Amino acid sequence: MNTVNFKLTGINSKIIPTLIVDNQVIKLFMNEFGSYEGMLETDKDELEITLTSEHELNSNLWWLYSLIAFIVSVLGIFNPFYDRKCIAIDCSFKLHVNKTSNIKFKFNTLKKQQKAVEYEADNELLELKNVYSVNKKCKRRWIFLFIIKIIAWVAIAIFLGKYISNII
Repeated sequence: MNTVNFKLTGINSKIIPTLIVDNQVIKLFMNEFGSYEGMLETDKDELEITLTSEHELNSNLWWLYSLIAFIVSVLGIFNPFYDRKCIAIDCSFKLHVNKTSNIKFKFNTLKKQQKAVEYEADNELLELKNVYSVNKKCKRRWIFLFIIKIIAWVAIAIFLGKYISNII
């Protein structure tokens, strides 16, 4: 049985990565230093490792989540802002596994078309893809939500102005 230890450091709070090994999501735990660690036991000699990030605006019911969050957060006042850049991680690697393998991924700053991670591995790690990219669907949805929020705030201001003028 082979053991692979994963460590992810330097993670930006806007992007929480998902670690997928051979189409299996690996459960990661945060340590006391803010890094994520995980472990996988396998019988395979070669693994395909993928790092991705999912944006809330990329889901099928994004409009429902956004509407509920807008209402519950007192018309968006306490609603956390979405990342306006909509940058996603797109990384994939092939790892040749020994008895015990340690892999450390260090995330770079968020810039599109730049290397997403630097990596250190005990074994041979072949880089297939390693970039940050802009999720265009999320970007369009973010712009749409931003416009809707502005329209909602203007409508509320007009409604309150009209209501106050009728009272006076």
